[in-house]
Amino acid sequence: MSSALRRVLLAEPRGACAGVHRAIETVERALEVHGAPVYVRKQIVHNEHVVRELEEKGARFVDSEEEVPVGAVCIFSAHGVSPQVRGNAQRRELKVIDATCPLVAKVHQEARRFARDKDTLILIGHADHEEIEGTYGEVPDRTVVVENAEEARRLDLPPGTSAAYLTQTTLSVDDTAEIVAVLHERFPGLTGPGSADICYASQNRQNAVKAIAGRSDLVLIVGSANSSNSLRMVEVAQATGAKARLLPGPDLLDPTWLDGVGTVGLSAGASVPEALVEQVLQRLAELGFTEVETEVSTTEDVVFKLPPELEERTPQEDVGGGADDDHGTADETCAKLLDRVGTRIEELLSAEAARWSAVDARVAVPVEAIAELVAAGGKRLRPLFCVSGYLAAGGAADDDTVVDAAAALELLHVFALIHDDIMDNSPTRRGVPTVHATYAGVHAERGWAGESRRYGEGIAILAGDLALSYANRLAGRLTGPASEVWNELVTEMIIGQQLDITLAAELKPDPDLARWVAVCKSGRYTIHRPLALGASIAGRPELQAAFEEYGVAAGEAFQLRDDLLDAFGDAETTGKPTGLDLSEHKMTLLIALAAAKDPAVARLLEDGRHTDWNPGELRDALLASGVREEVEQRIAALVVDARAALEDALLPPGWRRRLEEMAEQVAYRDR
Repeated sequence: MSSALRRVLLAEPRGACAGVHRAIETVERALEVHGAPVYVRKQIVHNEHVVRELEEKGARFVDSEEEVPVGAVCIFSAHGVSPQVRGNAQRRELKVIDATCPLVAKVHQEARRFARDKDTLILIGHADHEEIEGTYGEVPDRTVVVENAEEARRLDLPPGTSAAYLTQTTLSVDDTAEIVAVLHERFPGLTGPGSADICYASQNRQNAVKAIAGRSDLVLIVGSANSSNSLRMVEVAQATGAKARLLPGPDLLDPTWLDGVGTVGLSAGASVPEALVEQVLQRLAELGFTEVETEVSTTEDVVFKLPPELEERTPQEDVGGGADDDHGTADETCAKLLDRVGTRIEELLSAEAARWSAVDARVAVPVEAIAELVAAGGKRLRPLFCVSGYLAAGGAADDDTVVDAAAALELLHVFALIHDDIMDNSPTRRGVPTVHATYAGVHAERGWAGESRRYGEGIAILAGDLALSYANRLAGRLTGPASEVWNELVTEMIIGQQLDITLAAELKPDPDLARWVAVCKSGRYTIHRPLALGASIAGRPELQAAFEEYGVAAGEAFQLRDDLLDAFGDAETTGKPTGLDLSEHKMTLLIALAAAKDPAVARLLEDGRHTDWNPGELRDALLASGVREEVEQRIAALVVDARAALEDALLPPGWRRRLEEMAEQVAYRDR
């Protein structure tokens, strides 16, 4: 290439991933909540620049939990820790905040699962890396570490040994595939995770580097020397034949590296803040590389929530309590019931996974898919409203029936999400790949017969069906009015979903019908029916009328906010890709209202019946129509209606206030 060109080819995506953002924010938030100092075991992420900045704010980095003063705040790094470390922290009475990346935590969960069923666990990764040290600690007596293909060829296991493998999340995709292939060849019965363990960010950054390496005279990867994913990116660039260097910071950029270089390819490891990339760009500009071209290989919208100890207060935390409440500490009661709901789901899924794994590991795949989606988090609004309705109606704190009912609601929601993701063609949910996308990827990676898409969707349909089966099992002890509410809730949600996809296919805007869908499949299902279910379990079915009026209003506001977030929001707020309603031709209430008032929107919808519409063009038309402001006014009016519905309800004043606050929070959850 001509040295006169002197440009920068900037890879995207690059730099800090969702897990790194979460880890850094965890330390910053802990400092706000607890004050300095807070202690961090190991580097929170492998980047010296980040560590220095956090040290200046009051963080203290230590090599071992044994160095943390007894009773102090101790944050576990994004790379995860072993059970022994957790035990030591508990013994020292440390206030632990776990910043382990959710994708690393998933590997730990898989290690424990494989340990129940297999004689040996093979960890593919670097033995001295903190992530491998933590995972190894789950089952140290039956785990071996394999670092490369040569070690895989030399690995010796006794005849008849059952084995499974897991991988470090920050490895090279290509190198790992070679190691796995060698292990499969040597140990035909070997099993692995249901989805690839190499994290999405490492894969995306390696792919982005490949995209620019062939057009670059020199590739620079911004990252620290102890950052595994940064080093892998350098190796990936070099594997294409490009010259590549690791660059810890702009002050270490040697101008002689640029002799004869026309195009510099630039990217950054997953633990590198964007500010450091900008400083490198500024340094390159000073050296004559002023033209910058961005090469986008994929778009990332994954967001991970903070550890629960540090999250902003939510409806779940705010409900209950107050001087004029019958419960006095109703907030604690609500939280304890919801904790029991989570435990109930985990116990059910663990028992089912063990039951079906005993037949064959593949039989447990749909159970594992459900468990992974549950573990990924979520707002759990339906269990919250169920428990709130139960306690507001005077229910006792030790009733197992409401726990089972609330757990059933969450599993019903999992069923709806898995099927909804197939219908919406959504690639991610709660910051991780959707079930159908995950198993389509497994099929393609392993070169199985048939069509990968159909296999992925088939697994997802069955996983959703199984979640519905478990939901009905948990709801089996409901009787009388509570049983009637449950049956109506399930039926309404499915019928609403059916009409939703029909309206999307017909593309005929009908605000009244679109509102019915919004209320049926979202409003009643999310708020009204869970509240009524809780009240019925508590023996207060007479509250159903007030809860219906409140729930329908608050539920419609909830769905309208969802429509706005999809059309005009961002993934950091929603936890899932935005714009799906537009790209998948969903006839939401927002779109139907806009079409009724603006001929330009109506014309785009009519054109979309014959050819695929342009989602960006439709979004611009929605903005121009003024429907956003109209919907905001409608949401405000619905919140007023929801509050008014509680005025004459026979509820404790404290619970009335809390339900009013919850209506506000679901309607304005983007604020």
